[in-house]
Amino acid sequence: MRMARILKWDKTYEYRAWPGPEDTLAATIRRDFQSQQMEDRTDDYLLPVGLSALTFLPKIRAGKKFEIKQRIRTDAAVEIWRRIFSEKFPLNLNVQPVLEAVYPSAALTEGALDTPGRLVRMLMPHAFFCRVRKTRLSLRKGACKAEITEIEALGKETMTVALECRKLSPVADYLLAQGSPLLPNIDYGTWLRAQIKRRSSIGLVDDRRWPP
Repeated sequence: MRMARILKWDKTYEYRAWPGPEDTLAATIRRDFQSQQMEDRTDDYLLPVGLSALTFLPKIRAGKKFEIKQRIRTDAAVEIWRRIFSEKFPLNLNVQPVLEAVYPSAALTEGALDTPGRLVRMLMPHAFFCRVRKTRLSLRKGACKAEITEIEALGKETMTVALECRKLSPVADYLLAQGSPLLPNIDYGTWLRAQIKRRSSIGLVDDRRWPP
């Protein structure tokens, strides 16, 4: 039997910002880091509705793989995350306790682990569904990875910039060299929830849905 990969200690130190047109962080990273790869990708985020699960960031990557990260804590401007699940569809039953932790009110249905669509339908109304289309440039400087990504999500187009490393010092040292004030560290889940709240406040439809 193929076993799910429960990656309890796959820990990373991360900083993610959402710069505006006048901010220079993206240009600075382009100057300081070596470009690696450009890709177009669509990820579907399944944000838990329950407030007890705000630290979890689940997504279906490129329609093929289900991943869940969990924010452990924050160290100054840097967030510490661990990847607790990552597997291609069809998913193994070993994912069930993970799903129960992230979506405590959801009940596993027959065939729900077979395809992305079936998993989404099982999790609806326990999750906010957010489709994010990305054009992502990955870069590297030593042990530190970076990305500059143009995204389209929830009726909004914007850019996000991120730094990531398995050690704290490369990310913290680079941010320190940028001076202050730094842009706030806002992960995808927090940013998407803010957009859902914004859309709701102006009377747009509930974003918990599986798109046609």
